[in-house]
Amino acid sequence: MNNPGRIHRAWWMLIGCCLLQGGSLGIVHNCRGIFYAPVIEDLGFGMGAFTFYVLFFGVCSCIVLPFVGTLFRCIDSRILLGGASLVFSGTVFAMGFFRTLPAFYIAGALQGFAGAFLMFYPAPYILGNWFHKKRGLAVGLAAAFSGIVGGLGNPLGNAIIRTFGWRVGFFSFGAISLLMMLPVSVFLLRCSPEDVGCRPYGAEDDEALTGESCPLDGVPASRAKRESAFWLLILAGLLASFTCSYCSHLSPIGIYFGYGSAVGALMVSCSMAGNVVGKLLLGHLYDRFGLRVSLAAGTAVTAAGYLLLLINSLTARIAGAALYGFSMATSTVMIAIAIRDIYGSRDCGELLSYSSMVSALGTSVNAVIIGYMVDGFGRQRGYIISFWYGLALTLAMGALFIVSVRRGRKIAAEYKTGGNAGVSSKP
Repeated sequence: MNNPGRIHRAWWMLIGCCLLQGGSLGIVHNCRGIFYAPVIEDLGFGMGAFTFYVLFFGVCSCIVLPFVGTLFRCIDSRILLGGASLVFSGTVFAMGFFRTLPAFYIAGALQGFAGAFLMFYPAPYILGNWFHKKRGLAVGLAAAFSGIVGGLGNPLGNAIIRTFGWRVGFFSFGAISLLMMLPVSVFLLRCSPEDVGCRPYGAEDDEALTGESCPLDGVPASRAKRESAFWLLILAGLLASFTCSYCSHLSPIGIYFGYGSAVGALMVSCSMAGNVVGKLLLGHLYDRFGLRVSLAAGTAVTAAGYLLLLINSLTARIAGAALYGFSMATSTVMIAIAIRDIYGSRDCGELLSYSSMVSALGTSVNAVIIGYMVDGFGRQRGYIISFWYGLALTLAMGALFIVSVRRGRKIAAEYKTGGNAGVSSKP
């Protein structure tokens, strides 16, 4: 049981999820772009061919993600998260020894398998179980931490690469990743409060007011998956993940537009700052104003970021990189929140797995598409074309949000019991 005189254990779960997000998404996923230019220049690869390892990551994540929810329910999370941390961080460290494309592709595949247990599913699932109140804030904070780590890691990694080379950069980031993830995976994180005899944060307050326990209610997964509204929301999530791919290209953008590697790393750090602010702000907007307002804000700010990136000005492009960071907030925070908000808690874990799949696949596929745009149209022109492409993706994403939320609300209304089925009443 929870001790009223002590900090609720949910907040320790939040700290653990922050470190898990920082050690996977933050120091590795959000910083991989700083390795693109030095690796391809040193080993003579094309941008499209090298970034293809990211596609192996995404495809292998998608293969595993449908089973992740079931495995978390059947196997101790300490075994799953601890083992995945060792594999994930180990492959990052090993990339410092590679000289051939197949080696990077194999490492990308192994990272994808391990990353399925670390990057997309655990934080929203664990925090959704532990927080009955302030769920948007908790998920936003955990996701924002990956942006903080990415914002610090990009200039640090750029300095390491410039001083010691890209191989030492991989060695360093693999070690940092392992130190952040392994201890909390083994000793701290638990999937649900019931595992340790606790109640979710805020559940006691609602029970005191209503005299009833908080039910796990909502739309059954079997019904949600028969409706176009759910798949339109997943498609919106796919487009949102497509827009996140530009983060890894901001560093070479800085180099290829003549600004230099330090400015490229600065642009990535600015996008990470936008990532952090976006995740906190969109989580707050959700808690305060509801789902529609937070989704609209994420779409609008991301679109503004792409428009600024199109302007031939260093100041405008740095500002555009910062606003573009909201795309990561929309993809990693708001899609997960939208699924739980619309369809409730009954089968949230199963439904979240589909969101995690498209998030992994979309980011990976589009990173390769952008790489081949650069190879096909030239470095500067290819990136300009990719900005227009990203803007179109963002506007299409916003339209899908409007339709999927409206239709999803109608379906969810059928499953409300006594006016509250565990599905938010926020607009």
